[in-house]
Amino acid sequence: MAVRTVELTCANEKLHREIEERRGIERNLRQKERELQLKALQLEETNTALKVLLEQREKDKNELEKTVLANVRGLLLPCLERLRGCRLNDRQRIYADILESNLQTIVSPFLHHLSDRYQSLTPTEIQVAGLVKEGKTSKEISSLMNVSERGVEFHRNNIRQKLGLTNAKKNLRSYLLSLS
Repeated sequence: MAVRTVELTCANEKLHREIEERRGIERNLRQKERELQLKALQLEETNTALKVLLEQREKDKNELEKTVLANVRGLLLPCLERLRGCRLNDRQRIYADILESNLQTIVSPFLHHLSDRYQSLTPTEIQVAGLVKEGKTSKEISSLMNVSERGVEFHRNNIRQKLGLTNAKKNLRSYLLSLS
């Protein structure tokens, strides 16, 4: 009977140790669960902050594009138009053409949005669309691009057709302005 008591005592102690060990493991699991919940909350907060920062970055980018566009339109393009009104020799005309081309590249950030949405527009149609958006008349566009007014009208009609404005009573310039 004494041997049986010793065996029971050993078994009892072993069970107590096992119970304490399991309680410790359970406490650790609860602690790890709390830590994971805290990390999940921190990740959510970080994601929210990143979304806000990305939105602000996009707003800042758009504002910068608008500012550059307004400055170039208000300061440089009028000077270029006045320069084109002067008698230029061939070399000066080439430089004016290069300047105009480079300015169009700088002031046309909306063209990326336009060309992404409307892949079917040709580069010339995109350039005409940019000038229409700036409020240029067909006569002014023809002068700037060194094409006939009829050529500009042809491109304007193609743009209207490709944008689905053929039978719509929508102003092309207003529509293009709404895209940016």
